[in-house]
Amino acid sequence: MTSPARLTFLASAGGIGALALHAVAGGEPGFAMVGLLSLGLGALATTGVVFPSLEMYGRVIFRGPLGSGRVALTFDDGPHPVTTRRVLAALAPTRHRATFFVLGEKVRRHPDVVREIHAAGHTIGIHGDCHDRLLSFRFPRAVGAEIDRARDAVEAATGARPRFFRPPLGHTSLTTVLGARRAGVTLVGWSSRGYDGMRRRNPDAVVTRLSRTLTDGAIVMLHDAAEHDDFEPASVQALPRVVALLDARGLASVGLDALLA
Repeated sequence: MTSPARLTFLASAGGIGALALHAVAGGEPGFAMVGLLSLGLGALATTGVVFPSLEMYGRVIFRGPLGSGRVALTFDDGPHPVTTRRVLAALAPTRHRATFFVLGEKVRRHPDVVREIHAAGHTIGIHGDCHDRLLSFRFPRAVGAEIDRARDAVEAATGARPRFFRPPLGHTSLTTVLGARRAGVTLVGWSSRGYDGMRRRNPDAVVTRLSRTLTDGAIVMLHDAAEHDDFEPASVQALPRVVALLDARGLASVGLDALLA
C-alpha cells in the first residue's frame, strides 16, 4: 500500500508540473509562484529523506508486528574491538539477542569481532561500507555497490550474507530504495531511538528516552561504536538498564530476522 507521504509527494510534484506548463503558456500563476511551490516540494522531499518511516520513496521496515511481546534492539556503526565486545558481554547472560548493522571497512579491520557477533546468535545487517553521509545522493548503482562491498566483507568473515540494510544516518532517498532493491536487501529504519550516538550523551537520558517508546514490536536504534571510533556511545553503559526495562515490561529482544519472520 502506498504511504500517505508518498501520495502527497507525487500529487505535489504533479501539481507543480502542471502549474509550470501553465506558466509557460502565459497563464496564471506565474513563474514566481511556481518557484515558491518548488521550494516547498524540495522541503517535502528532504523531509522524506530524513524521516524514513514516512516511506515517501519506498518500503522501509520501521517496526515489527504487534502482539508477540518482541522487539529488536539494533546497534549501528560497529564493529569495534572494545565497545562492541562490551555490548556482547552485557547481552550474553540474558535471553535477549540483537541486530548489528556493521560497516564493511570496520568488518575488514576486525573480522574476529564480527565472528563473535555471529557466534553469539545475533543478526548482522549492513550499515554501508564506509558510512557515506551522502549516500542518499548517489546513483542506485553506487548504492548497490556500497552494500555489496559490505556484504562481501561480512560473508568472508562469517560465511553468512546479510539481508538487512540501514543507510548511514537512516537517510533514504529514491536512489537509496532503488540501490537497495538492486542489491536485494530490505531497508530498515526504527521506531525508537536513544540518540546515543552523540558525543557526551548521558546514559540516563538514553534510558529515559527509550522508556517512552520501547513498546511491543519496536525496532530500537542504538550504537555499539562511534562512527569514527573516537568515543564510547552512551548506550554501552546504559545497556544493562535497557535490558532491565525490557524484562520489566515482559518484552524480549530478538534478531530482525526473527522479529519479521
